[in-house]
Amino acid sequence: MTVATAYLSEIAAFWRTSRRLYSIYSELNRTFEIGLPLCNDLEYPIDRSEPEVVNRVRRWMEQMDGKVQAWQLRQLLQSTNLQTEENLGALVCRYLEKEHKSEIDRDKIDFLLVQYFAHCSPQGPFENHIAHADVAEVLKPILGSVPQKFPEWAESIDKKLEMLNQCNSLEELQKSNALVDARELKLSLGDHYFDVSALVVFTRFNFLARRAFFRAMHLDLHAIRTAINQLEARGVVALDCREAGLTEQESLEHVRHVIHQWKTPFRAPYDGGNSFLPLVALRHILQSALEKPKETPKPSPQAEAKPATKPAATAAVHPEPQKKQAPAPTAVPIPKPEPQKEAAVAPAKSKAAAAAVAAPAARPTQEGHLEQDTYLEQCIADLTRQILAAPPKSGASVTPISLGGCKLLIATWEAEAFTKGNDELASALQRAVAARTILHVGLERQKKHEPTDLFVALEIGHLAVEEMRNQVARAKEAKNIDAAVSLAATTKRLLGLIAEGEKLCK
Repeated sequence: MTVATAYLSEIAAFWRTSRRLYSIYSELNRTFEIGLPLCNDLEYPIDRSEPEVVNRVRRWMEQMDGKVQAWQLRQLLQSTNLQTEENLGALVCRYLEKEHKSEIDRDKIDFLLVQYFAHCSPQGPFENHIAHADVAEVLKPILGSVPQKFPEWAESIDKKLEMLNQCNSLEELQKSNALVDARELKLSLGDHYFDVSALVVFTRFNFLARRAFFRAMHLDLHAIRTAINQLEARGVVALDCREAGLTEQESLEHVRHVIHQWKTPFRAPYDGGNSFLPLVALRHILQSALEKPKETPKPSPQAEAKPATKPAATAAVHPEPQKKQAPAPTAVPIPKPEPQKEAAVAPAKSKAAAAAVAAPAARPTQEGHLEQDTYLEQCIADLTRQILAAPPKSGASVTPISLGGCKLLIATWEAEAFTKGNDELASALQRAVAARTILHVGLERQKKHEPTDLFVALEIGHLAVEEMRNQVARAKEAKNIDAAVSLAATTKRLLGLIAEGEKLCK
């Protein structure tokens, strides 16, 4: 290859990469109103080799690098179709090739490497056991090599992951200081953070830490929703939520709306959970309200003055006075009519189960709300009846079922969990299939603009995924490969629906 040919090849690569990055940077500029003028050289479709033109493009890119924050990259890439393998790789390479890298550059590299791994990994995101070598192999196209060994401090960061995985709330996660300690370790490494082995270790940590973070957040959301339901069943309608940044008399209905609007993509760098302090405060407020003794309503003065008994003849002749002297309802809701009560607590009835599946957020209007476990029980009951009633099949096949006006297919191993299984693994499969069914129906109703609560269905789905991950890990430990593969396949289908639902919720 001649010098001229090499130069032309280099110029072509420069313009190809620059135009790819420009598609991202110009969208960042527009979305977040950064205010940088457009780069006319990149707007023009002709690749030019003049040094002054190339230098103008480079200066424009450097200006954008100085203005764009990690959270802005995160928000844009997670909410558009710009998050491709090629785009992520180009961004990572750009920041790694910078001679002088700032702390903001490190945050960008942190995020981009995790996104690249999650996007390109052949492993499903439901895999619990991800080794450093697995991460290194996926990152090889952009890091250039697979380390033969990893630093000694990698063991200490694994202990931080163990702490995070044991946290069942954002408050516990925050108090563990695991994220803060990991960040301090990263900063203490200085330029050694950019060694390939260190980048692999932190990418693995960030990926698994983010998963633990979201798990804790969803457990908090579930606890808050449950507390709201229980308080409303007591007749409570508002609470002092100033500690969570809300009002002194915040209605529980608005608190529920706030929870529904909670967005999963991170809008700021990891900071040990401080971005989620309002969520932690809300859980405390609601829990404290639940711990207060339930107030018993006092009868009205008319009721106290009313005789203990009244002749039947008088009651028949004078119905109006009898109605006026009845105790007036106070904070305690009026009991439900008996037919509604039976429908809410009788999962054996197909009609009741189908209604719960069709509208996961349908709330009883008087004595509170159906719990999420009830949705699953009702759905499992309906699925079991339909699967048992299906004609026997020979060989591998699927079982069609219909719930909430939607038709779904149940895999062979999933159907057997309802018909033959009576162990923990079968129960987990039943709950996962039921969660998938609830979410599927919720998605269909959302698309048709019918009443539903997709957020509840997503919470149910996330909890089922967490349980299935544990079952996959146990099956692998027991060398039960067939079970591990089947469980992973069911989990993957559920995760696909969750991803679809979260897009609709944005």
